[in-house]
Amino acid sequence: MRILIMQSSMLLLLTAVTTGCVGSSSVTKQPQALPASTEQPTKETVLTSTPTPTQKTTENFTPQATIATNPTRCENSQLSVRRVSEDAGVGNVALTYAFTNNGSSPCTLNGYPGLALLDAKGQPLEGIKVIRSKDTYFSSQQTRQKVTLAPGTQASFQIAYNHISSPEKHCPISSKIEITPPNSYQHFTLTEQVKPCTGKVRVTPVRAVDTKP
Repeated sequence: MRILIMQSSMLLLLTAVTTGCVGSSSVTKQPQALPASTEQPTKETVLTSTPTPTQKTTENFTPQATIATNPTRCENSQLSVRRVSEDAGVGNVALTYAFTNNGSSPCTLNGYPGLALLDAKGQPLEGIKVIRSKDTYFSSQQTRQKVTLAPGTQASFQIAYNHISSPEKHCPISSKIEITPPNSYQHFTLTEQVKPCTGKVRVTPVRAVDTKP
């Protein structure tokens, strides 16, 4: 009889434990996913969600090429000079020479070229006076000006003298002449016969050559 009661008690206890496990509130449930919000974000949310702009870097910045606006003085290495014309009248002679820019970039000439008359041995003729002048018999008011020579362009000047001789006076005559560009210390040597019977040779400043037809 005692055994029967004990078996009944154990059966009741087992039933209670099983029932309690099934109905226990400690069973974990998966949380239900929240629906996507359709509300507009608040001002604070917008401000905090906007990324902070970074400063612009200049590491890859390439400056534009600088264009030279002030050409340098013409060097002898980029120049050539030659006689381009001759005028004569009333005992006066004017020889016109032109400097040509043979370089690849612009350069400038400003002022009077240098001139020396040489004998057959390359020595300066004695008694010759070179005069810087704005005027000659064939031109007037050749004022000094800064001339910018683009590649291939020219600037000209004149040398003028009187070649009237007399039986009692021997006129000097050159075999060569030296021409020095303005503001330069190097010269060009040309074969040229200049016969200044008065001993004076006038030189005008360089001028831009008019290329218009």
